[in-house]
Amino acid sequence: MPIDRIRGMPLDKILSSRQQPQKGEVDDPDSEYSSPNDDPEETFMESAKVIPPPSRSSGLSRRLSNSRNMIMKWIVCVSGIFILLHFVPRHINREFGSKPSKAILLWNDASLAGQDSYQCNCVITRNRNYTKLPIDAVVINADQPYSGKGLDKIAHTPNHLVVYASLNPLHLAKNPLRVNGESIFNYSMTYRLDSDLVWTQYYFSKIIEPDERVSSFAAPVIGFPSHLPSKVATNVRFYLRHKLYLAMYIQFKEDNATTMQSRYLMKMREHMELSSVESCHNTNNCAPYQFMLIFETSRCPDYVHPQFYIALSKFIVPVLIGGGNLSQLVPPGSYISAKDFHSPSELAQHLLTISSQPQLYEQFFWWHSQYAIRSTKQPYCALCHQLQRERFQRLSVEFLEWWTVYQCPDPEAFPIGSN
Repeated sequence: MPIDRIRGMPLDKILSSRQQPQKGEVDDPDSEYSSPNDDPEETFMESAKVIPPPSRSSGLSRRLSNSRNMIMKWIVCVSGIFILLHFVPRHINREFGSKPSKAILLWNDASLAGQDSYQCNCVITRNRNYTKLPIDAVVINADQPYSGKGLDKIAHTPNHLVVYASLNPLHLAKNPLRVNGESIFNYSMTYRLDSDLVWTQYYFSKIIEPDERVSSFAAPVIGFPSHLPSKVATNVRFYLRHKLYLAMYIQFKEDNATTMQSRYLMKMREHMELSSVESCHNTNNCAPYQFMLIFETSRCPDYVHPQFYIALSKFIVPVLIGGGNLSQLVPPGSYISAKDFHSPSELAQHLLTISSQPQLYEQFFWWHSQYAIRSTKQPYCALCHQLQRERFQRLSVEFLEWWTVYQCPDPEAFPIGSN
């Protein structure tokens, strides 16, 4: 008998209303009280196996009904939520559950393919005809070819930013100045520490403050293993225990521009084993090596070669050949500079000495006790925060001053191997 018909009936009435199915018939699958015999006690015991016995027989069906009603309400609620999510407009910021308040236009950055994305309550778009919000900032990637043609047709806010963005050495970037010395830019977003916004692929943070970029580093800690967090200590021990080879470098194109690098490597190979790998995407490609040779010809102030971060993240000691002053950019005592040695052979002998003394080699990883390397997973998040925090009235003359006070040295004036 269906539950609705027995609601409120006393237990003896319920049991007396049961009917034994005829031979060859099958119990009603919807009936929770079907039983193979007519004995009331046995029927009750069989029913008890299906649902827990109530404290009072008269409340049995009511409790069942309430349970079913509650289940149905949950089903309806969940279904309603899914339906609402399905019809949420695409301009809603799914990360924050609200509409984005600012819009950032990527002028010539192909990393964002097609669909708009969201970072820190800002919409990031490549659509130059975007109309859902006025554009607050136009980001022009100076590492890629670009033209300012069409900027005047963008629907933007009155005091919008035109951002000069660059991750690579600025002497390689396109000159942002026009023939008459003017510029379309009024905001800088580069690796330079004097940029309006410091922008890098990787950065150092304190372990306890993962979102804050470190601006100054402490002195190396002696006996640092005792200060390591347990998980970090396990990683350090694991990687250092599995060092199988001495040194490597990432392959580069050999041509007239890299002649000095090739000669430097030939001289080092006269004194030590040296390998080359295509990349470090696979951990096993680089992690078994103790040292990574990194050639940097730019010597641009504030610039750290991406391979430097890759080496440290793989628990490898970077050996910087060329490059600028990194004393305020990376933890002291975390790398070796070729500038401290008179020749490639002297550098090679130093690497062999460090390799033969585990305690000396281990000390290069002291910084793990206080700092960590982070990757910039949402590169425009910081810009979004700036747009929300400040009211900008920036002039292109400010950018001109920023550009002219900074110059990368001529690479030919400081060839690889010179001190």
